[in-house]
Amino acid sequence: MKSAIRYELKRILLPLVVFLACAAVIAVAYCAIAMLEQRSGAPSNSTLGVHCAILCILATVAPVLQFSYRMKQRTVDLWYSLPITRKQLTLVRILGGLVLTLAPFALGYWLGVAVVAIRGAHFDHFWYLPAFFALLLAGTALFLVNAFFFTRGNSVFDGIFFMLLWCCILPVVFTSLNLNLAYDNYYLYNFGDNRINFDTIGTFLFSYSPAVLLTNVFSDFVLKESFDSLPFYFLTSGGELEGEIILIAALILPVIEGVLAYFGLTRFAERDKAENASQVSSSWWGYKTLIPAYALLVTGIVTTTTVINAFEFDFIFFFYLALIAVGAFVLYFVYRHSFRLKKSDILSVVISMLGGIAYAYMLYGIYRLIW
Repeated sequence: MKSAIRYELKRILLPLVVFLACAAVIAVAYCAIAMLEQRSGAPSNSTLGVHCAILCILATVAPVLQFSYRMKQRTVDLWYSLPITRKQLTLVRILGGLVLTLAPFALGYWLGVAVVAIRGAHFDHFWYLPAFFALLLAGTALFLVNAFFFTRGNSVFDGIFFMLLWCCILPVVFTSLNLNLAYDNYYLYNFGDNRINFDTIGTFLFSYSPAVLLTNVFSDFVLKESFDSLPFYFLTSGGELEGEIILIAALILPVIEGVLAYFGLTRFAERDKAENASQVSSSWWGYKTLIPAYALLVTGIVTTTTVINAFEFDFIFFFYLALIAVGAFVLYFVYRHSFRLKKSDILSVVISMLGGIAYAYMLYGIYRLIW
C-alpha cells in the first residue's frame, strides 16, 4: 500500500505542477487587480469567490483524471492486474485526487490572501483562516461526490454526463415543487406574507452549493458585514434563513455527502468489472434512472407552466412534449451507442412523460386542497 501511494504521488507530479501553477497565477492576478474596498458605490470584494471557483473546477477535473483508467480496456486490465486490491487502488486514487484538488487550491488561496494583505485592505483577515478549512471540507466532499458519479459510467463521456445530471437533479425536483405549490396571499388577496416556496431547499442541494454558501458567509466576516440572509418560505411560514443556519447547513451537508460518496466509491470498487470498460453504461446510477427521471420532471414543469398556470392547452404544450421526447431518445441513442432503440426505451419515455403530466396535476391537486 505504501509503495502504491509513493508511485501515485510520482504519477500525478506533472498534473500537480500544472495545477499549482495555474491556481497560483489565477489567484494572484485576480487579487492584484480586484477592487477590494468600496469605491463609487461598488461593493467590497473579499476575493474568496475566485478561490471558490478554483476549488470547484479542480474538484470537477481531478475525478476525471484519477478514475478515467476504469473506462479504457487496456488501462483497466493493467491496473487491475497489479498486486493490490481494487479497494486499495480506489483509496490510492482518492488520495491522489485530493492532492490534485486541495494542494493547488491551498497554494492559490494563501498567495491570494497575502496579496490582499499587502494591498492594505481594511478587512478582518483572521476569517480567512476558518474560511480556508471550511472550503477544504467542501472541496473534499465535492471531489468525492463527483468521483462517485463519474465512476458510474463506463466511458469518460458518460461519467462526465452523470456528474452533470446528478448535481442538478435535486434542484430540478424542488423547482418543479415550487412551480406547482408556490403561493403568496399578499399578491393575490393583498394581505399577509403567507407563501409556500421550495427555492431555498433546491439551492442548498446543488452539489456545488456548500462551497458557494461558505464563500458568501465568510466573505461577510472578512468584510466586517452582517450575515447574509436567504429568503426562505416553507409551507405556510414566511421569513429569512439567517446566516448562522446557512453556515451550519453548509458545513453539515458536505460531511454527509462526502461520507456517502466515499462509502459508495469503496463499496462499488470490488463490484465493478474490468470487462465493462468502454461498454454500455448500464448502472442504475446512470441513464437507466436519469433519462426517465428528467423526462418526468421536465414534463411536469412544462405541464405546469404551459397548461395549469397558463390555463391553456394549445400547440405550444405539444411542441414542448415533442422536444422532451426527442431529447430523451437522443440520450437513449447515447446510452445504447446505437441508433436502434429497444421497445423498453420507447415505453420508458412514454410512461415517464405521462407520469410527469400526472405528477403536475397531483401537485396542483395538493395545492387546491391546501388553498
